[in-house]
Amino acid sequence: MAGGAVLSMPAVFGTKPMAATSTLKVMSSNAYKLADAWKLTEAPTRDATYLRATWGVLQTWKARHPDVELQIEEFAPTDATQAVILAAQGGTQADVVTVNDLNIPKLARGGFLLPMDDFDGQWDEYNQTILRGIASFEGKIYAAPWMTDCRHEMYWKSDFEKAGIAQPAGTQAQFIDQLVALKDSGVAVPYAFFASNSVHTPTQSLLAPLWMLGGDVLDADGRANLNTPELIEVMGYYGTLMNDKKVSSPDLIAIPDSGTFADQIVSHKVAASKNGAWIWQNVVAAGKASEVGYFRTPRPSADAKDVTLSGFWGWELPARTGVSDAQQELAAEFAIHMSSAESQALILEQTDGQLPTRVKAADSPQAAAKDDAWRFQAAYAGEAGRGMPPAADGTLLFDQMRTAFQRYLTGEATAAEALTAAQDAYNSQVS
Repeated sequence: MAGGAVLSMPAVFGTKPMAATSTLKVMSSNAYKLADAWKLTEAPTRDATYLRATWGVLQTWKARHPDVELQIEEFAPTDATQAVILAAQGGTQADVVTVNDLNIPKLARGGFLLPMDDFDGQWDEYNQTILRGIASFEGKIYAAPWMTDCRHEMYWKSDFEKAGIAQPAGTQAQFIDQLVALKDSGVAVPYAFFASNSVHTPTQSLLAPLWMLGGDVLDADGRANLNTPELIEVMGYYGTLMNDKKVSSPDLIAIPDSGTFADQIVSHKVAASKNGAWIWQNVVAAGKASEVGYFRTPRPSADAKDVTLSGFWGWELPARTGVSDAQQELAAEFAIHMSSAESQALILEQTDGQLPTRVKAADSPQAAAKDDAWRFQAAYAGEAGRGMPPAADGTLLFDQMRTAFQRYLTGEATAAEALTAAQDAYNSQVS
C-alpha cells in the first residue's frame, strides 16, 4: 500500500475464538457504500465516494472472518434516527448500525443503543473529548467514532496581499480590522459566514466562538441555556461584521444551500470564509489550492482557548433482547473493526478530506503521506476538536439557535430577546 507498512490490526477481542455464525445484519448510511463494496470481488477504481476505502476495510474483515456474510441495509444520511427507531419498533433491528453524532444522545437516552464499554475497543486510542462527549451518555460509551472533520477559515492570498496583510489575524478584533482593510482595498464582500436556514449556521458560526469564551448551550440538566453573556457576545461579533462594518453581506441569510455557500470562497466571490474541512476538496478540484490559504478561526481574545467543532459518524450496537453472547460479540467486533486505527488509516489513503478520530491512525504512514492542508486540519481537529452538544434533540436545538441568530442579524429582536425566545421554545418541547 502507498505510504508504507500497514498498521497491524489490534487484538480487539484477544485470541478468543468467536462462535460460528452465518450472518451479520448491518444498517448503514448509503454514503459509505457498504452494500456495493461488499459485492465486489476486485478493487474498484478510486473516485470521489467512499467505495474504494470501504472495499479495503471490508477485505480485511473478510480475511478475518471468511465465513461471515453481511446483510446490508442502507438509508439516506438524514434518516439515521428514524431507521434505528423503526427497526426497533418492528423487531427488525440490525446487529450493527451507523449513526451520526447529533443523533447518538437521542437514541441512547431512548434505550435504542447498547453501551459498548464492556467490549475491548481500544478506547484509549481515541480523541477523548469526542469519545467521552457526544459518543457517550451518562458515563457510558454508545458509539465507536469513525472519521471526523473540523471547521476552519479559508482565504484568497492575493486579496490579503493587495490589502497589505501578511497573514490572517488570530483574534476577532484584529480580524475585523483586516476585513475593513480588505474592503478599503476594493474587495466588495470580504467575508462570508453561515447565517442561512442550515444546520451549519449554529454548528459553523456559533458553537466554536461560544466554546472559546467558555460558554455552552446546555446546562447540567440538559436544558437549553442560550441567553448567556457568551452567546450574546458571539452574536454581537457577527452583527459587527454584517451590520456595523458591513464586511459581510445580509444576503448570507438567504443563501439557499451549503453548495451555494461553499461557492462563495471557491469561486472567489469573497476574500475569506469559514467552512468545513471537506470544502477544501472543492478548492483543490477547482485548481485553486495554491491561491487559497487556510487558518484557524480567530479567537475572541489572545488568551481564549482554541476550539473547532469536529463532527463524526459512528458505529453503534442496537439494544436487543434474545441475542446470543457470541452473536453480540461478533457484532461488536465488526463495529470496532470498522472504526479501528487500521481501518481509519485505509480510509485516509483512499479518500480526501477525512480526519481520524484515533491518534494511532493520525500517526500512520498513510497520514504521513497526506498534504499540508490535511496536516493542518488534522492538527486542528486533534488539538482543538470538540464534538456536538449532547442535546436530547439536537435538530430542534439548532433550529432554535439559527432562528434566534437570524432575528438578531435582521434587527427583528435584540440578542437577549431572540435567545430567550429560542431557549424557552426548546425547553418547552424537550423534557
